[in-house]
Amino acid sequence: MVKFNFNDRQKTKFNPSKFGKVWASIFFKNKPGLHAVGDANQPVIGELNIDGKRIDLTFSECNKLIETLEDAKEVSKTSKRLGQTQNSAGSPIGFMEVQSTMYNKE
Repeated sequence: MVKFNFNDRQKTKFNPSKFGKVWASIFFKNKPGLHAVGDANQPVIGELNIDGKRIDLTFSECNKLIETLEDAKEVSKTSKRLGQTQNSAGSPIGFMEVQSTMYNKE
């Protein structure tokens, strides 16, 4: 019987850029004890950092962000499955955009 030693394998160097240009810059910093900002009635629980941009978030805002990103992933999968993508890189403009109905740019 031949045994394979997994420790002898060549290990490839981790390359975070293969996950996207901002992947390595995404992190959350806990900020306990902060007070609510503006009309919000919940305290800020932490700060989300993406590509050097910092955003203070409440617990509810974190939940909304998670839900929106899960929807975005589902839209991407559905778009790809239906053949609605351009080079499988994302959906064309206007196809299944993920945006809260409460959001108003105007």
